[in-house]
Amino acid sequence: MRKEPQKSRISADESAAKTACGAGRPTGCAGAGYGSEALGRLVLSRAGHDKGTYLVIVGAADEEHVLLADGKLRTIEKPKRKKLRHVTVLAHASEEIAKKLQEGRSVQNAELRKFIAACTADGEK
Repeated sequence: MRKEPQKSRISADESAAKTACGAGRPTGCAGAGYGSEALGRLVLSRAGHDKGTYLVIVGAADEEHVLLADGKLRTIEKPKRKKLRHVTVLAHASEEIAKKLQEGRSVQNAELRKFIAACTADGEK
């Protein structure tokens, strides 16, 4: 006896959100961009042991992963590799950090800490 495949349990809202953002894009990706435009963006970790932590995108590992650092536990020298679907991209971005990363210049951990502190102090969370 052959079993029928189960129907997807994704709601219409979730399906529309996936279509709008596209597969492999960060949650809340409307206008966030991916690639060089995403460098210097503030993200909030949604999964893993660092859940609830604010991090900055400092690079792209591949199509599904980004490199994240916070300047404290995750330094710019040893960034965290995380799947895009496990982070929420926030509206805050540092043009200075992004420009340095694009040009290949060094970014200091203190710069990352100051940027995160400034963004989270103004009511983010």
